[in-house]
Amino acid sequence: MKTIRTILSFVVWATLGGGCSDRNAQTGPFSAELVPGKTSVVTDSVGDQDKTGAAYLDIVRAEITKQGTNFVFVMTMAAPLPESPTLPSWADVLVWQPILDTDPNSSPMGYPFTKNTAFPDEFFIQHRVYRPGFTDPLDPTSAADVLIDRRPLLTGGQAIVTPIKVSIAGAQITFVVDAALLGDPPMFGWLAVSSAAKAGDDVKNAYNKHFPFDVAPEVNSGAPLATWPQ
Repeated sequence: MKTIRTILSFVVWATLGGGCSDRNAQTGPFSAELVPGKTSVVTDSVGDQDKTGAAYLDIVRAEITKQGTNFVFVMTMAAPLPESPTLPSWADVLVWQPILDTDPNSSPMGYPFTKNTAFPDEFFIQHRVYRPGFTDPLDPTSAADVLIDRRPLLTGGQAIVTPIKVSIAGAQITFVVDAALLGDPPMFGWLAVSSAAKAGDDVKNAYNKHFPFDVAPEVNSGAPLATWPQ
């Protein structure tokens, strides 16, 4: 799998569509039951987030498991997510996200980055909290929970945005994605990121400032991507 050399300057988040978030609901059937050979887990040190980030931006564990026809992604933070997280004064959005590299030979160029910025990952799976009154450049509804498929950018198209199911229970965020939406890949590289971003003035400029609070694995320190299955 290719390394993410741009992680510090571009960290990751993306956009749009409709979504559904169950705040403080029990994760129940959406919690990841680890299945040998179909699971990947990354642990991360407590307290290693950027000093400007709160504990609910500090990733302590991230995991992926395939359950039937779904992939279930779970991020566990060092503290429960509040109802209204505080955004940096410069930012338009906070985001918690697993990011997938399903094709080591591609680097789609464009959204959620600027039109001339290539980034090597095809899928962003996101829970987002926006600044009040902000409208996403590509999604007028500024939806909270989405899958971003960047593959169409490779052929001059626009990213595809699909609503997903996200459940938040204290410090744990659970994302459920239909495997078919990801092309049901037999393996892929991945990482989890918490970050903030500031938007440009249109979809071509997209988000032109990205700031990571925490990354797992620590690719910005030279660690490779995690792989699924592990």
